[in-house]
Amino acid sequence: MVQVIALVVGGVFLLIGGVVLSRASELGDRRETIGELAAAGDERVEPGGEATISGPIRVLEPSSPTRTGPDPNGGDSAALWAWRVRRKENTGNGSRWRTSESELAVGEFAVDHSWDRVRVDATTLATDADDDPFDSPELFLGDPDTESYLGDLGPVNRFFERTGLAGEGGIVSDLEFNVSVGGKTSMPDKYQATVVRDGDELVVRGELIETGDGYVLRGTEETPLVVAAGSLEDQRKQVRSEVRLRRAAGGFLVGLGLLVAVLGVL
Repeated sequence: MVQVIALVVGGVFLLIGGVVLSRASELGDRRETIGELAAAGDERVEPGGEATISGPIRVLEPSSPTRTGPDPNGGDSAALWAWRVRRKENTGNGSRWRTSESELAVGEFAVDHSWDRVRVDATTLATDADDDPFDSPELFLGDPDTESYLGDLGPVNRFFERTGLAGEGGIVSDLEFNVSVGGKTSMPDKYQATVVRDGDELVVRGELIETGDGYVLRGTEETPLVVAAGSLEDQRKQVRSEVRLRRAAGGFLVGLGLLVAVLGVL
C-alpha cells in the first residue's frame, strides 16, 4: 500500500514538473521570436514572402475598443488597443489574479519602414473576450502600460499596493487582507491596457504583398502576423528570467517525483 501511494505521489510530481517544463519550452520559443524581431533591420523590403518591418505608425482609421477603462485618454489616434480586466479570486491555496474580460481592438494603420509606407492588415489579430491579448503568441506587448482599479481599495490593501508588495508580482500578491466571500475576494477588479497610437514605434512580421495601393503586410496560415510594441529588450529579459525559473522549478519537481517513486519501490 505504501509503495502504491509513493508511486502515485511521485507520478503527480512528475506530471506537474512536465507541465512546468513544457511551459518553459513555450516561453523559450517566445524569447527566440522576440530576438528575431529585435534583430530586424531597416533594409528595403521586397514583396512575395515573409518580411519584418519596423517604424512609426500612421493611423488610417482608429480602433474602437468596447471598453476603454475608467480614465479614457485620446482613443481617437489608437491603432491597437489591448485591454483586460483582472479579478482576484480565491483558490484552494490562497488567491490569485485571473483575467475575466479582455480584447484587442484593431484599427487600420500603416508602418513607415525606411523609405516605404507599408499598410498592415491586422484583422487576423483581433481577439474576443475569451482571449487575453497579453498572452497571445502573436502579440508581444510586454506588461500593460496603464492600470486602474474599478473600485475602492481597503486601507491595508492600499498600503501594500502603494509599496508594491501586493501587486501581481509582489511578495504578498497571493494573500488577501480583507474579508472574502465565496470565490471572489474583496479586492476590486482592475483594468489594464496598452494603447499603440499614431507615431508610436511598432515591429510587424508577416507576408508582404504588393497591391494597386502599395505594399500590404498580412497574416496567412503559413506566416501568421506577429506584432511587437514597447521595449523588446526588456521583454526578452523578462521572458528569459521566467524561462530560467520554470526550468528550475520543473527540474526540481521531476527530480522529486523520481526520488519519491524510487524510495517507494525500495
